[in-house]
Amino acid sequence: MTNASDLARRVAALFSSPKYHPLPERDLAKTLRLEAGQRGLLRAALRELEAQGLAAPLRGGRWGAPPAPAGQITGLFRVRLNGSAWLFPDDPQVAPLSIDPEAAGVAMNGDRIQAVPVRPEASRRMFGARPDTRAARVVRVIERKRQWVVGILQATPHYAYVVPRDPLLRTNIKLTDPPKTLAARVGHLVVAKITEDHPAEGRPVTASFAQDLGDPDAVENDIPALLLDRGFSETFPEPVQKAARRVQAGQAGQPAALRGRVDLRAKTILTIDPASAHDYDDAVSIEPLPNGRWRLGVHIADVAAYVEPGSDIDREALRRGNSTYLVDRVIRMLPEDLTVRICSLQPGEDHLTHTVDMVFDPQGELETATTYRSVIRSKACLSYDQVQAFFDTGRLAGGTDDIRESLRALRKLAKKIRTLRFRNGALDFALPEVHCDLDAQGNPIGFTKRASTEAYNLIEECMLAANRVVARKIFAARLPGIFRVHDGPSEEQWTRMAEELRALGHSDTPGYAHDLNRIARAVLGRPDQYITTLTLLRNMKRAVYANECRPHFGLGFKHYAHFTSPIRRYPDLVLHRILIGLEEGRKHPACSAAEIAKLAVHCSETERESAELEIQSILTKRIRYYAARLEAGETGPFQGTIISLNPKGLIVELQDTLQQGLLPYSALGHGRYAVSDDGFRAASRQGGAYRLGQPVEVALATVDERLKRIDFFLPGALRPGRHKHIDKQRGKVRNKRSKHPERSGASRRPTK
Repeated sequence: MTNASDLARRVAALFSSPKYHPLPERDLAKTLRLEAGQRGLLRAALRELEAQGLAAPLRGGRWGAPPAPAGQITGLFRVRLNGSAWLFPDDPQVAPLSIDPEAAGVAMNGDRIQAVPVRPEASRRMFGARPDTRAARVVRVIERKRQWVVGILQATPHYAYVVPRDPLLRTNIKLTDPPKTLAARVGHLVVAKITEDHPAEGRPVTASFAQDLGDPDAVENDIPALLLDRGFSETFPEPVQKAARRVQAGQAGQPAALRGRVDLRAKTILTIDPASAHDYDDAVSIEPLPNGRWRLGVHIADVAAYVEPGSDIDREALRRGNSTYLVDRVIRMLPEDLTVRICSLQPGEDHLTHTVDMVFDPQGELETATTYRSVIRSKACLSYDQVQAFFDTGRLAGGTDDIRESLRALRKLAKKIRTLRFRNGALDFALPEVHCDLDAQGNPIGFTKRASTEAYNLIEECMLAANRVVARKIFAARLPGIFRVHDGPSEEQWTRMAEELRALGHSDTPGYAHDLNRIARAVLGRPDQYITTLTLLRNMKRAVYANECRPHFGLGFKHYAHFTSPIRRYPDLVLHRILIGLEEGRKHPACSAAEIAKLAVHCSETERESAELEIQSILTKRIRYYAARLEAGETGPFQGTIISLNPKGLIVELQDTLQQGLLPYSALGHGRYAVSDDGFRAASRQGGAYRLGQPVEVALATVDERLKRIDFFLPGALRPGRHKHIDKQRGKVRNKRSKHPERSGASRRPTK
């Protein structure tokens, strides 16, 4: 049963939303879906929040968060792996502000905070921030993002605490209720639940002991601990699982479900996905037309036919926002009964789909397009590797003549569409991906670099074309829609990009997409290709979801939205519902403009969280891999590239695995090093000099699995840190000068 404290948490979360507008008590009760008898409970919650300074009665009898004092800025608090901290303001027109970790108080990564601008000298001294970087100091934590923390259990004679495993958490967490067998559990990996949502200034972060995971170095704890730490779950609540089973046992595939759909089961329709794909939510077909034209069909799993708005399944999918793909597993947005069995477009089975039907001219320009709900029966489930082998050798085991002819036609059309897209301003470069190979126990045994193949590009062009058609249709109908937008670099980013390019030896001063393509093509096959591409990409904004249709800079599209993956992205599912309403001529849109605006913010955030979790899962395995190499005495050398410089040393990225680490100036010889004003070069008076983009050969000095940190040294040079040693039992760096390395201030500051 809901109590005032639980309701207060819900109200505080609502008030802290950037999209919330103050409401009278009656409307607030409706928004929270409270029953008539719970109005007294709401008043008690509001009084509780008012006493905490988290709510205030405003003009017109409305309630909301207290107005921020003049000069204060609210936004998200973010910590980076290099130890720096930042405030990303709610107002998108305000640039991020640097926050000195000493001025962060009890703020934790992901929290919503209030901060005040301060002089940035301290942040520049500690983290090498640019002279024009604005800085801030945390005043108050408005809302805790994190509910759980996973870490090492430690104790003093007076209290027990958890040292967070997440390197982005820089504060130890005090336990309010240590386990009874505390002494036997010290050093174990444990799970604790944060006990305060709105911490008071000056008070420590506290948590309640929840679970003992045992050995912190056990490989089987790597990813489960990471999931628990970030609040992710592989399993679904029981009501959601029951609802999915009911859907599976219901109307799927029955004649009533096919009523009003276009029957495409006789067509040659294919799915082409990675060999490791967990589900198949898109299929393609192609037909030659007179005068060198083509009809391209993109058929997307009709998830909207099975997931009703507001249902248990829908609410859980909305909460998750998207599927998350980790190094060894997938955290699904929808239950497996739906994603793998009902909606997945398995070959030889009838499946409900939503089709985007496009006609292209001989040059690859779109002539006409229509959308409609359909039923298909895929003729083949092919992998990228199979299709690429067919393109390279002309052989396709088990393929029929129709399938081979379809692949040839798809290849020809995709090339034309792709050429036009880049000619019209799309960015034509990307960084390679690194796949971590695991053994049966989950131990990392190697890494494989992957670049885009022609087969992958073929499907990408088909999906981009379909997404573009749907975005145009929703925009033209003037309906509220959720769009995928990518704003171009800001003036500061263009300037920074030009400065970095000059440091790498390029004379260009880019200002448009075609400038970036020209630079990227000029370095193809050269040793500096990777660092140049990295420079271009890291000086761009992140693509996000929005309730307004703005151009997509990276793709060169004026209208763009996500439609082709409703199994794994909630915005796609919403766009399906909007499109269905448009096709059926409904008078009222599937979603209001206010709902779309809130959804765009939420899904952008869940996408960011998933991306961070994916990165952390790979990093966890990479660090374990190098810890094992170091313990075996295999210190290198490894080929790397200097990708940035900071006051402590050079950040080097290894070419084979993309693992980053610190090469301290103290390990370089030639005395003390000074970093240039632009931050791209470090030199000593004795003649040593290093620059951004310089290839360098390094060896492993230390590996810290807890902080996910690697330090390098130069092969042949004196290995730095002679006061350090490797603990063979735990495979971690230990500092002999501290009996409790987990409490050492230096140990809480990762440098990568």
